[in-house]
Amino acid sequence: MTIRFPYASMRDAFDLSAYLVLGPDDTKGRPVTDVVRQALEGGVTMVQLRAKHADAGEIIDMARDLARTIAEAGKSETVPLLIDDRLDAVLAARDLGIKVDGVHVGQTDVPATSCRKLLGPDAIVGLSANTTELFDIIERLDAGVVDYIGAGAVHPTSTKPEATLIEKADTDADSIAAIAKLCETSEYPVVAGGGVKLADIAPLARTKAGGWFVVSAIAGADDPCKAAKSLVDAWRAVRGDERHGYAARPQAVLTRETLNEANRYVNTLAQLTIWPTGVGEELSEYVAEVIRVIRESGLDNSTHAMSTDIEGDYDDVLDLVKRAAFVLYDHGYRTQVSLQLDMRPGFSGQMRHKVELVDEILNER
Repeated sequence: MTIRFPYASMRDAFDLSAYLVLGPDDTKGRPVTDVVRQALEGGVTMVQLRAKHADAGEIIDMARDLARTIAEAGKSETVPLLIDDRLDAVLAARDLGIKVDGVHVGQTDVPATSCRKLLGPDAIVGLSANTTELFDIIERLDAGVVDYIGAGAVHPTSTKPEATLIEKADTDADSIAAIAKLCETSEYPVVAGGGVKLADIAPLARTKAGGWFVVSAIAGADDPCKAAKSLVDAWRAVRGDERHGYAARPQAVLTRETLNEANRYVNTLAQLTIWPTGVGEELSEYVAEVIRVIRESGLDNSTHAMSTDIEGDYDDVLDLVKRAAFVLYDHGYRTQVSLQLDMRPGFSGQMRHKVELVDEILNER
Protein backbone atom coordinates (compact mmCIF):
# COMPACT_ATOMS: atom_id res chain seq x y z
CA MET A 1 0.00 0.00 0.00
CA THR A 2 1.37 3.43 -0.95
CA ILE A 3 0.04 6.96 -1.30
CA ARG A 4 -0.46 6.40 -5.02
CA PHE A 5 -1.67 2.79 -4.62
CA PRO A 6 -3.98 2.93 -1.60
CA TYR A 7 -5.03 -0.71 -1.63
CA ALA A 8 -4.21 -3.54 0.74
CA SER A 9 -1.98 -6.32 -0.55
CA MET A 10 -3.78 -9.47 -1.68
CA ARG A 11 -0.72 -11.76 -1.58
CA ASP A 12 -2.07 -13.64 1.42
CA ALA A 13 -5.73 -13.46 0.41
CA PHE A 14 -6.04 -14.58 -3.21
CA ASP A 15 -8.03 -17.65 -4.26
CA LEU A 16 -6.73 -19.61 -7.27
CA SER A 17 -9.68 -21.96 -7.53
CA ALA A 18 -11.45 -20.24 -10.45
CA TYR A 19 -9.04 -18.16 -12.55
CA LEU A 20 -10.21 -16.36 -15.69
CA VAL A 21 -7.61 -15.28 -18.26
CA LEU A 22 -8.80 -13.13 -21.15
CA GLY A 23 -8.24 -10.22 -23.49
CA PRO A 24 -10.05 -8.48 -26.33
CA ASP A 25 -9.14 -11.27 -28.78
CA ASP A 26 -10.98 -13.89 -26.69
CA THR A 27 -14.48 -12.46 -26.21
CA LYS A 28 -16.11 -12.85 -29.64
CA GLY A 29 -16.26 -9.10 -30.12
CA ARG A 30 -17.90 -8.38 -26.79
CA PRO A 31 -16.39 -5.84 -24.38
CA VAL A 32 -13.97 -7.53 -22.01
CA THR A 33 -15.68 -5.78 -19.10
CA ASP A 34 -19.04 -7.36 -20.02
CA VAL A 35 -17.54 -10.85 -20.01
CA VAL A 36 -15.73 -10.26 -16.72
CA ARG A 37 -18.88 -8.85 -15.12
CA GLN A 38 -20.79 -12.00 -16.03
CA ALA A 39 -17.91 -14.26 -15.00
CA LEU A 40 -17.81 -12.59 -11.59
CA GLU A 41 -21.50 -13.33 -11.20
CA GLY A 42 -20.66 -16.94 -12.01
CA GLY A 43 -18.06 -17.09 -9.25
CA VAL A 44 -14.57 -16.59 -10.72
CA THR A 45 -12.02 -15.77 -8.04
CA MET A 46 -9.13 -14.25 -10.04
CA VAL A 47 -8.88 -12.29 -13.29
CA GLN A 48 -5.87 -11.93 -15.56
CA LEU A 49 -5.79 -9.47 -18.44
CA ARG A 50 -3.85 -10.97 -21.35
CA ALA A 51 -3.74 -8.57 -24.30
CA LYS A 52 -0.87 -9.74 -26.49
CA HIS A 53 -1.57 -7.31 -29.34
CA ALA A 54 -2.19 -4.16 -27.30
CA ASP A 55 0.31 -1.45 -26.43
CA ALA A 56 1.01 -0.35 -22.86
CA GLY A 57 -1.43 2.55 -22.95
CA GLU A 58 -4.26 0.33 -24.17
CA ILE A 59 -3.50 -2.27 -21.51
CA ILE A 60 -3.56 0.37 -18.79
CA ASP A 61 -6.94 1.65 -20.03
CA MET A 62 -8.32 -1.90 -20.09
CA ALA A 63 -6.97 -2.53 -16.59
CA ARG A 64 -8.66 0.63 -15.33
CA ASP A 65 -11.98 -0.53 -16.79
CA LEU A 66 -11.59 -4.04 -15.37
CA ALA A 67 -10.65 -2.74 -11.92
CA ARG A 68 -13.77 -0.59 -11.99
CA THR A 69 -15.88 -3.58 -13.09
CA ILE A 70 -14.55 -5.70 -10.23
CA ALA A 71 -15.20 -2.84 -7.79
CA GLU A 72 -18.76 -2.36 -9.06
CA ALA A 73 -19.36 -6.07 -8.44
CA GLY A 74 -18.27 -5.52 -4.83
CA LYS A 75 -15.30 -7.85 -5.19
CA SER A 76 -12.23 -5.59 -5.06
CA GLU A 77 -11.17 -7.12 -1.76
CA THR A 78 -11.66 -10.72 -2.85
CA VAL A 79 -10.88 -10.93 -6.59
CA PRO A 80 -7.39 -9.77 -7.60
CA LEU A 81 -6.63 -8.40 -11.06
CA LEU A 82 -3.32 -9.36 -12.68
CA ILE A 83 -1.78 -8.44 -16.02
CA ASP A 84 -0.02 -11.01 -18.18
CA ASP A 85 3.59 -10.40 -19.15
CA ARG A 86 3.60 -6.57 -19.24
CA LEU A 87 5.45 -5.51 -16.12
CA ASP A 88 5.68 -1.98 -17.53
CA ALA A 89 1.90 -1.71 -17.68
CA VAL A 90 1.54 -3.11 -14.16
CA LEU A 91 3.99 -0.58 -12.74
CA ALA A 92 2.37 2.31 -14.58
CA ALA A 93 -1.16 1.25 -13.62
CA ARG A 94 -0.28 0.96 -9.94
CA ASP A 95 1.47 4.34 -10.08
CA LEU A 96 -1.75 5.81 -11.48
CA GLY A 97 -3.74 4.35 -8.60
CA ILE A 98 -5.39 1.58 -10.63
CA LYS A 99 -6.01 -1.55 -8.57
CA VAL A 100 -3.80 -4.01 -10.43
CA ASP A 101 -2.70 -6.57 -7.87
CA GLY A 102 0.19 -8.20 -9.70
CA VAL A 103 1.72 -9.73 -12.78
CA HIS A 104 1.92 -13.19 -14.36
CA VAL A 105 5.00 -14.00 -16.42
CA GLY A 106 6.29 -16.92 -18.45
CA GLN A 107 9.73 -18.43 -18.71
CA THR A 108 10.70 -16.11 -21.58
CA ASP A 109 9.19 -12.91 -20.14
CA VAL A 110 10.66 -10.50 -17.60
CA PRO A 111 12.33 -12.60 -14.85
CA ALA A 112 10.16 -13.17 -11.80
CA THR A 113 13.00 -11.90 -9.61
CA SER A 114 12.94 -8.57 -11.46
CA CYS A 115 9.16 -8.39 -11.11
CA ARG A 116 9.40 -8.85 -7.36
CA LYS A 117 12.21 -6.32 -7.00
CA LEU A 118 10.37 -3.64 -8.96
CA LEU A 119 6.87 -4.32 -7.64
CA GLY A 120 7.92 -4.73 -4.03
CA PRO A 121 6.55 -7.07 -1.36
CA ASP A 122 2.83 -6.32 -1.77
CA ALA A 123 2.16 -7.50 -5.34
CA ILE A 124 1.23 -10.99 -6.52
CA VAL A 125 3.74 -12.61 -8.90
CA GLY A 126 2.73 -15.72 -10.84
CA LEU A 127 5.04 -17.79 -13.02
CA SER A 128 4.32 -20.36 -15.73
CA ALA A 129 5.98 -23.79 -15.84
CA ASN A 130 5.11 -27.11 -17.46
CA THR A 131 7.93 -29.51 -16.62
CA THR A 132 9.54 -30.97 -13.51
CA GLU A 133 12.80 -29.31 -14.51
CA LEU A 134 11.19 -25.86 -14.53
CA PHE A 135 9.52 -26.55 -11.19
CA ASP A 136 12.92 -27.45 -9.75
CA ILE A 137 14.35 -24.14 -10.97
CA ILE A 138 11.46 -22.22 -9.43
CA GLU A 139 11.88 -23.99 -6.10
CA ARG A 140 15.45 -22.68 -5.98
CA LEU A 141 14.31 -19.06 -6.23
CA ASP A 142 14.56 -16.98 -3.08
CA ALA A 143 11.50 -17.32 -0.87
CA GLY A 144 8.89 -14.67 -1.51
CA VAL A 145 9.69 -14.11 -5.18
CA VAL A 146 6.82 -16.19 -6.60
CA ASP A 147 3.33 -16.62 -5.16
CA TYR A 148 1.94 -19.35 -7.41
CA ILE A 149 2.76 -21.44 -10.48
CA GLY A 150 0.59 -21.70 -13.59
CA ALA A 151 0.94 -25.20 -15.08
CA GLY A 152 -0.29 -26.37 -18.48
CA ALA A 153 -1.36 -27.03 -21.07
CA VAL A 154 -3.76 -29.77 -20.01
CA HIS A 155 -5.00 -30.04 -23.62
CA PRO A 156 -3.97 -28.40 -26.88
CA THR A 157 -5.50 -24.92 -26.98
CA SER A 158 -6.25 -22.46 -29.76
CA THR A 159 -5.65 -19.45 -27.49
CA LYS A 160 -2.03 -20.49 -27.00
CA PRO A 161 -1.09 -22.85 -29.84
CA GLU A 162 2.61 -22.67 -28.99
CA ALA A 163 2.03 -24.23 -25.57
CA THR A 164 3.18 -27.82 -25.10
CA LEU A 165 1.27 -30.32 -23.00
CA ILE A 166 2.23 -30.48 -19.35
CA GLU A 167 5.42 -32.52 -18.94
CA LYS A 168 5.20 -33.06 -22.73
CA ALA A 169 2.52 -35.67 -22.09
CA ASP A 170 1.88 -38.04 -24.99
CA THR A 171 -1.88 -37.89 -24.53
CA ASP A 172 -4.41 -35.63 -22.84
CA ALA A 173 -5.09 -38.39 -20.32
CA ASP A 174 -1.51 -38.22 -19.11
CA SER A 175 -1.78 -34.51 -18.36
CA ILE A 176 -3.86 -34.85 -15.19
CA ALA A 177 -1.42 -37.41 -13.79
CA ALA A 178 1.48 -35.10 -14.65
CA ILE A 179 -0.20 -32.17 -12.90
CA ALA A 180 -0.86 -34.34 -9.85
CA LYS A 181 2.83 -35.23 -9.71
CA LEU A 182 3.97 -31.63 -10.04
CA CYS A 183 1.55 -30.49 -7.34
CA GLU A 184 2.83 -33.18 -4.99
CA THR A 185 6.36 -31.80 -5.20
CA SER A 186 5.71 -28.05 -5.41
CA GLU A 187 6.09 -25.79 -2.41
CA TYR A 188 3.89 -23.26 -4.21
CA PRO A 189 0.18 -23.29 -5.02
CA VAL A 190 -0.34 -24.57 -8.58
CA VAL A 191 -3.15 -23.49 -10.91
CA ALA A 192 -3.65 -25.74 -13.94
CA GLY A 193 -5.15 -24.90 -17.31
CA GLY A 194 -4.80 -24.81 -21.05
CA GLY A 195 -7.76 -26.13 -22.97
CA VAL A 196 -9.58 -27.03 -19.74
CA LYS A 197 -13.23 -28.01 -20.11
CA LEU A 198 -15.99 -28.86 -17.66
CA ALA A 199 -15.13 -32.58 -17.74
CA ASP A 200 -11.58 -31.80 -16.53
CA ILE A 201 -12.57 -29.94 -13.38
CA ALA A 202 -13.38 -32.88 -11.09
CA PRO A 203 -10.17 -34.78 -11.98
CA LEU A 204 -8.13 -31.61 -11.39
CA ALA A 205 -9.89 -31.04 -8.07
CA ARG A 206 -8.76 -34.50 -6.94
CA THR A 207 -5.13 -33.48 -7.37
CA LYS A 208 -3.40 -31.02 -5.07
CA ALA A 209 -3.82 -28.17 -7.56
CA GLY A 210 -4.96 -24.87 -6.10
CA GLY A 211 -7.41 -24.34 -8.94
CA TRP A 212 -7.96 -24.09 -12.70
CA PHE A 213 -7.51 -21.34 -15.26
CA VAL A 214 -9.44 -20.99 -18.51
CA VAL A 215 -9.78 -18.64 -21.45
CA SER A 216 -12.23 -19.92 -24.05
CA ALA A 217 -14.38 -21.97 -21.67
CA ILE A 218 -15.70 -18.71 -20.19
CA ALA A 219 -14.60 -15.83 -22.44
CA GLY A 220 -15.76 -17.68 -25.57
CA ALA A 221 -18.99 -19.01 -24.09
CA ASP A 222 -22.35 -17.66 -25.22
CA ASP A 223 -23.27 -17.23 -21.55
CA PRO A 224 -20.09 -16.48 -19.54
CA CYS A 225 -21.98 -16.40 -16.24
CA LYS A 226 -23.49 -19.83 -16.77
CA ALA A 227 -20.20 -21.26 -18.03
CA ALA A 228 -18.29 -19.89 -15.03
CA LYS A 229 -20.89 -21.16 -12.57
CA SER A 230 -20.75 -24.66 -14.04
CA LEU A 231 -16.97 -24.79 -13.67
CA VAL A 232 -17.04 -23.32 -10.17
CA ASP A 233 -19.77 -25.70 -9.01
CA ALA A 234 -17.88 -28.70 -10.41
CA TRP A 235 -14.75 -27.69 -8.49
CA ARG A 236 -16.58 -27.02 -5.25
CA ALA A 237 -18.44 -30.30 -5.49
CA VAL A 238 -15.07 -31.96 -4.83
CA ARG A 239 -13.11 -29.39 -2.87
CA GLY A 240 -15.64 -27.11 -1.21
CA ASP A 241 -14.35 -23.59 -0.46
CA GLU A 242 -10.78 -24.68 0.23
CA ARG A 243 -8.12 -22.31 -1.09
CA HIS A 244 -4.70 -22.93 -2.61
CA GLY A 245 -4.93 -26.72 -2.67
CA TYR A 246 -2.61 -28.18 -0.08
CA ALA A 247 0.48 -26.08 -0.75
CA ALA A 248 1.55 -23.03 1.22
CA ARG A 249 3.52 -20.15 -0.23
CA PRO A 250 7.01 -20.02 1.29
CA GLN A 251 7.44 -16.90 3.38
CA ALA A 252 11.10 -16.87 4.30
CA VAL A 253 14.40 -18.66 3.99
CA LEU A 254 16.02 -19.00 7.39
CA THR A 255 18.96 -21.20 6.46
CA ARG A 256 22.44 -19.94 7.23
CA GLU A 257 24.85 -19.48 4.35
CA THR A 258 28.64 -19.23 4.41
CA LEU A 259 29.69 -15.83 3.07
CA ASN A 260 32.49 -15.53 0.57
CA GLU A 261 33.78 -12.82 -1.75
CA ALA A 262 31.10 -13.61 -4.34
CA ASN A 263 28.28 -13.54 -1.78
CA ARG A 264 28.35 -10.40 0.33
CA TYR A 265 24.64 -10.12 1.12
CA VAL A 266 24.24 -9.17 4.78
CA ASN A 267 20.64 -9.33 5.87
CA THR A 268 19.80 -6.29 7.98
CA LEU A 269 16.70 -5.67 10.05
CA ALA A 270 16.38 -1.95 10.84
CA GLN A 271 14.18 0.08 13.16
CA LEU A 272 14.07 3.65 11.88
CA THR A 273 12.65 6.77 13.51
CA ILE A 274 12.89 10.20 11.86
CA TRP A 275 12.00 13.40 13.75
CA PRO A 276 11.69 16.63 11.74
CA THR A 277 11.52 19.91 13.66
CA GLY A 278 8.40 21.86 12.76
CA VAL A 279 4.63 21.65 12.32
CA GLY A 280 2.05 22.37 9.66
CA GLU A 281 0.34 20.95 6.61
CA GLU A 282 3.40 21.37 4.38
CA LEU A 283 5.56 19.33 6.76
CA SER A 284 2.87 16.63 6.89
CA GLU A 285 3.08 16.33 3.12
CA TYR A 286 6.85 15.86 3.30
CA VAL A 287 6.47 13.24 6.05
CA ALA A 288 4.01 11.41 3.81
CA GLU A 289 6.61 11.60 1.03
CA VAL A 290 9.17 9.97 3.38
CA ILE A 291 6.77 7.09 3.94
CA ARG A 292 6.15 6.79 0.21
CA VAL A 293 9.90 6.56 -0.48
CA ILE A 294 10.21 3.74 2.04
CA ARG A 295 7.12 1.84 0.92
CA GLU A 296 8.05 1.99 -2.76
CA SER A 297 11.68 1.01 -2.15
CA GLY A 298 11.16 -2.69 -2.87
CA LEU A 299 12.49 -3.61 0.58
CA ASP A 300 10.24 -5.28 3.13
CA ASN A 301 8.93 -2.56 5.42
CA SER A 302 6.22 -1.80 7.95
CA THR A 303 5.40 1.66 9.31
CA HIS A 304 4.00 2.04 12.84
CA ALA A 305 2.94 5.06 14.87
CA MET A 306 6.43 5.77 16.19
CA SER A 307 8.86 4.00 13.84
CA THR A 308 9.34 1.98 10.67
CA ASP A 309 10.84 -1.50 10.31
CA ILE A 310 12.89 -2.21 7.17
CA GLU A 311 14.61 -5.40 6.03
CA GLY A 312 17.12 -5.95 3.25
CA ASP A 313 20.79 -5.93 2.37
CA TYR A 314 22.91 -3.68 4.61
CA ASP A 315 23.89 -1.30 1.81
CA ASP A 316 20.32 -1.07 0.49
CA VAL A 317 18.91 -0.35 3.94
CA LEU A 318 21.42 2.43 4.64
CA ASP A 319 20.83 3.95 1.21
CA LEU A 320 17.08 3.97 1.86
CA VAL A 321 17.53 5.60 5.28
CA LYS A 322 19.59 8.34 3.64
CA ARG A 323 17.05 8.94 0.88
CA ALA A 324 14.18 9.05 3.38
CA ALA A 325 15.91 11.48 5.73
CA PHE A 326 17.01 13.75 2.91
CA VAL A 327 13.41 14.26 1.79
CA LEU A 328 13.02 16.43 4.89
CA TYR A 329 16.56 17.79 5.04
CA ASP A 330 16.46 18.99 1.41
CA HIS A 331 13.31 20.99 2.21
CA GLY A 332 15.07 22.88 4.99
CA TYR A 333 13.90 20.95 8.05
CA ARG A 334 16.18 20.00 10.91
CA THR A 335 16.04 16.22 10.84
CA GLN A 336 16.98 13.81 13.63
CA VAL A 337 17.38 10.11 12.87
CA SER A 338 17.40 7.15 15.25
CA LEU A 339 18.48 3.87 13.68
CA GLN A 340 18.89 0.44 15.26
CA LEU A 341 20.31 -2.38 13.11
CA ASP A 342 20.26 -6.16 13.52
CA MET A 343 22.69 -7.60 10.92
CA ARG A 344 22.41 -11.34 10.32
CA PRO A 345 24.51 -12.63 7.40
CA GLY A 346 22.85 -15.39 5.40
CA PHE A 347 19.32 -14.85 6.71
CA SER A 348 16.22 -13.32 5.13
CA GLY A 349 12.51 -12.94 5.81
CA GLN A 350 13.04 -12.09 9.48
CA MET A 351 10.53 -9.26 9.70
CA ARG A 352 7.58 -11.31 8.53
CA HIS A 353 8.76 -14.59 10.03
CA LYS A 354 9.17 -13.20 13.55
CA VAL A 355 5.63 -11.84 13.53
CA GLU A 356 4.30 -15.16 12.26
CA LEU A 357 6.09 -17.04 15.03
CA VAL A 358 4.57 -14.75 17.66
CA ASP A 359 1.11 -15.21 16.10
CA GLU A 360 1.54 -18.99 16.14
CA ILE A 361 2.46 -18.92 19.83
CA LEU A 362 -0.50 -16.68 20.69
CA ASN A 363 -2.90 -18.83 18.67
CA GLU A 364 -1.79 -21.94 20.55
CA ARG A 365 -2.79 -20.40 23.88
